[in-house]
Amino acid sequence: MAEAIGLASGLLTLATFAFQSSVTLYETIKSFSSHTKRVRDLLEELEALIEVLGPLNDLVTTTTDTGLSALNLPLKRCGDSCNDFERELLKCLSRSGGNRTSFRDWARLRYMSDDIDGFRRLLAGYKLTINIALTDANLRKSSITAENLEIQKTLIETAKGDLEAHLESIDEKLEQIVGRTVTESDSDTSELRLMQEERLSTEKCLQICASLSEHLDQIQLKDDSATSVNSDPTPERITNEGLQECKESLASTASRLEKHMQDLLDRMLVKSQARMTSDEEIADLTRLRDEWETTRQCMDICSRADNHLKANVTTIENYGTGDALQFMVSTNGKVIHGKNRGLGWRNRQVGGHLSDTSLQQLSRDMSSINFRGVANEEPSLQEIPTPGPVDDKLPIRPEYSERYGRGYKLTPKSSPGQSMNSTRLSGA
Repeated sequence: MAEAIGLASGLLTLATFAFQSSVTLYETIKSFSSHTKRVRDLLEELEALIEVLGPLNDLVTTTTDTGLSALNLPLKRCGDSCNDFERELLKCLSRSGGNRTSFRDWARLRYMSDDIDGFRRLLAGYKLTINIALTDANLRKSSITAENLEIQKTLIETAKGDLEAHLESIDEKLEQIVGRTVTESDSDTSELRLMQEERLSTEKCLQICASLSEHLDQIQLKDDSATSVNSDPTPERITNEGLQECKESLASTASRLEKHMQDLLDRMLVKSQARMTSDEEIADLTRLRDEWETTRQCMDICSRADNHLKANVTTIENYGTGDALQFMVSTNGKVIHGKNRGLGWRNRQVGGHLSDTSLQQLSRDMSSINFRGVANEEPSLQEIPTPGPVDDKLPIRPEYSERYGRGYKLTPKSSPGQSMNSTRLSGA
């Protein structure tokens, strides 16, 4: 219990730190008179970030759930980034004379070699990740509607795309720094190049693992429309269990590759940092390293939220023939994905969200109706029509045979008009 409280306390401290840092930066920028389009966009992004951090602080204050502890690093980097950017802004202001009314040097601002737009995109990545983690925590405690499910899926896809682009940008900057700190005659150049090649190879292996894992997800979720109505579900269950084992093995492999790539990156940066003479370059390199690790953590948060989202959906496949009563019902609030398939003239189906009590009562009522219906609808011998000879040459449509069976040809009866004509002819 003490460990859970400790983790929650640390998370609360970091959430408060990120919130206060973003508010301070917002107020500092607002204190300037001149706001270009880029600056206004940055202020809007800061407002959106503050609106996400506020509910997070409220949630962390009232719960000891350690499920949000993965946000520790993103929250720390968020707060550090806001503080660092504010310091860069004030430095730029002092070089321009210190007048906030006439300040016009927004275009000269740089943070980790990026301009204001780059910093805004950085904050957007933090905002999306925190929002996804916050929504994921709430969804694990309550039910979700189909509409909210689609919103969360879209949010996760957007965040993953933005984070991947951000990670590529960080990799490019790190490569440039490493390239500037070594020369062709440097004794460590060959080793650094080998490290870089190994890092790129590891990155490719991670992409292969991610692609294969996604493909396995699609196979598991894919509906096998060719499955027979009377098929045994055991082979499908065994296959899905095997696919799940493959996914778990891939996740373990990806984790080891991530650790290996982090070690390689650390070794490369240590060699590069030893040759730097500028404190500013060293600070930028340290920030890039921290941001690289944070972005990886953010991507992991998004992946876990995506897995939780899939686990929140109940998949049901019902098959029935003849006099069947099929239920596709959720009693725990989970979203239902699936279908009821039934063949037969007395097949009945129930679907939706019901309480456990309502479901049991409905099952009893439907069964009672079924028994009464069978008793009342039992035809007498006189009511059974005499089948005529079946014409095998008559085409039978698949839709008819699947729903009603082969059928039989009824003996035609004479119409009233035909009977009157027959009488007149007889009388003549």
